[in-house]
Amino acid sequence: MRKLPAAFLLLSVLVACSAPAPLAPELRELLGRINEVRATGATCRQGGEHFMPPVDPLREDERLNRAAQWHAEDMDAAGELSHTTPVGAVHFAVGTTPGERVLDVGYLASAVAENIAAGYPSPQAVLQGWLESTAGHCEALMSPNYQDAGLGRSGAYWALDLAAPQ
Repeated sequence: MRKLPAAFLLLSVLVACSAPAPLAPELRELLGRINEVRATGATCRQGGEHFMPPVDPLREDERLNRAAQWHAEDMDAAGELSHTTPVGAVHFAVGTTPGERVLDVGYLASAVAENIAAGYPSPQAVLQGWLESTAGHCEALMSPNYQDAGLGRSGAYWALDLAAPQ
């Protein structure tokens, strides 16, 4: 009978060690702001101004948080803003794509998009940058194709992974 409590103790320690860290308050704020925009719709600018109607809110996904946070840390370590993992990365293999990183953390996706940014001082500022972008960032934020999201920030670098499960 003594082995059973020891096994539960070991299992508890393993679960505690593998539990993801909670999303930082500024990233939780950013997700809330993104969902506010998704609830009202947005005027996006890729290929000319066009209104994208309201869509359902994004759900936070811990695996996507991990992928986004690690990519932000990799960009910060390398000093490079890139959708492919840069040389000098510490978490993902050099050259991996957003879809490969999402799969690496255990999320089986039918669709993946990634918004990245550098140099924005706050959640509001980075969101405004994405909304005003002409490179498809606003369209990704407003797409009904994505239901799940993960966010990361390291130093000046921000990452948002959007995905739909298989």
